[in-house]
Amino acid sequence: MCLQILSIDVRHADALYLLGMIAYKTGRIPVAVSMIRRAIAVNPRRPYYHSNLGNALCAQDKLDEALLCFEHALEIDPNYAEARFNHGNVLREQKKYDQAVVCYQRALAVKPGYVDAMCNLGIVYGLQNKLDQAASIFKNALTVAPDRTDLICNLADVFHTQGKPSQAVPLFERALALKPDQYKACNCLCNACFDLGDLARSIAWNQRTLAIKPDYGEALMNKSLLELLQGDYASGWRNYEVRWKVYKSRLFAQPLWSGQPLGGARILLHAEQGLGDSLQFLRYVPKVIDTGGAVVLDVPVNLHRIAALIPGITTLASAGTPLPAFDFHSPLLSLPLAFGTTLETIPAQVPYLAVPAEALKKAAALSWPAHGLRVGLAWSGNPSHPKNRLRSIPLELLAPIFKLQGVHFYSLQMGPAAGELKKVQAAITDLAPHACDMADTAAQIAQMDLIISIDTSIAHLAGALGKPLWVLLTRLPDWRWLLDREDSPWYPTARLFCQKNSGDWQPVIERLRTALEELAVQELSAQ
Repeated sequence: MCLQILSIDVRHADALYLLGMIAYKTGRIPVAVSMIRRAIAVNPRRPYYHSNLGNALCAQDKLDEALLCFEHALEIDPNYAEARFNHGNVLREQKKYDQAVVCYQRALAVKPGYVDAMCNLGIVYGLQNKLDQAASIFKNALTVAPDRTDLICNLADVFHTQGKPSQAVPLFERALALKPDQYKACNCLCNACFDLGDLARSIAWNQRTLAIKPDYGEALMNKSLLELLQGDYASGWRNYEVRWKVYKSRLFAQPLWSGQPLGGARILLHAEQGLGDSLQFLRYVPKVIDTGGAVVLDVPVNLHRIAALIPGITTLASAGTPLPAFDFHSPLLSLPLAFGTTLETIPAQVPYLAVPAEALKKAAALSWPAHGLRVGLAWSGNPSHPKNRLRSIPLELLAPIFKLQGVHFYSLQMGPAAGELKKVQAAITDLAPHACDMADTAAQIAQMDLIISIDTSIAHLAGALGKPLWVLLTRLPDWRWLLDREDSPWYPTARLFCQKNSGDWQPVIERLRTALEELAVQELSAQ
């Protein structure tokens, strides 16, 4: 029909526009852009022409041009809710979150109950870490569209991010009851059940996810983590290589090393993920050197002074700096696979890291008591870690141990959580102002009798230095701590205090207090 109209009138705006929209719906985006532009040239006063041209330009990733189209549409009709919504979507894509929020709010002001705008407003609040606002928006949207599974899953995601897996699980189950083939929701349910402490259900949902989508990288990653947690290193290390489907890997032309003798070849060993991961797996560097490799070690600058003391390293580097020539490469966390590591063959000799002499001298110059136990504390991890709310402990919950006689407490805590020191009534010396890097922190740890830490880099550093270490862990901890153990094959000096029930730190702290009191009495008796 449109073609017949255009055969009579080649400047028929609606016919041009409709042909453009047909092209857009069928994926012929360049044709859509051309036809809608022709329609606008004939009649520039129709706002939906401009708005849908903007949508077509978005499909071509021409976001700045798309923004202009939405602005033209809104100049013609300021109450055009869909144009406001589309404008907000582009701003969200450009990470201009505050401006996107304004667009969605204006769309809702002229069109209350606009569910898509409510949904995307909640998503942006989540991106801004305004989780309470996000939850409120999704709840309101669900009163309008109670069976929209994206809204249900979005609300569940917010609860999970807030460290409330018990509220997230039934929502994911509700979404899957409505639409059983949602592999992403299955995977989220796997994660939420894990954080709830239900290993069997987590494994079951992981299997269901992979049954729906066998090549889904995040589910394959979870499979490997579940295997490693259970001590199945034969499958776990092999499957853990799938992490490059989830994380961004550094690309090199040189081949990945698979454990063969190096015979003098130069190999780049490079850090990945967090500081704790690097600290844990630096233990493998001497083993690589023993295969005949000339090691170029690439780790964060924060670790340079410690890493420089590993005997036999050829070159020390960090990401973003020029690298020397090398023949092979390996991420640090791929080395257990290269060496075929089992629970029995973990290289667990400690200490495997040393402290620079200048750092030791700096720490020794601080004021230290002559008597009593010196206990270093770290109660929170990196705030950007997705499970930080679950693994971290509010400092005030540790108050029972601060009343013990003969124990001197020192904060090794970095980042925003260090501010909690001002809120507790306890004599805790803050050592963070005296640490410029992990070498300074290591020197402070060397002054301690005991380190008490959650699952964070401080725990790995203390374990690598061979210091007595007590680690406070969630019901189902990170894979490296394994299941239902009080010891660690990775760190011989570690003692693990694990939750019996997910999220319940109180019994853990009671056990911690009893153990610390016994240690303090022993120390007093020995003096």
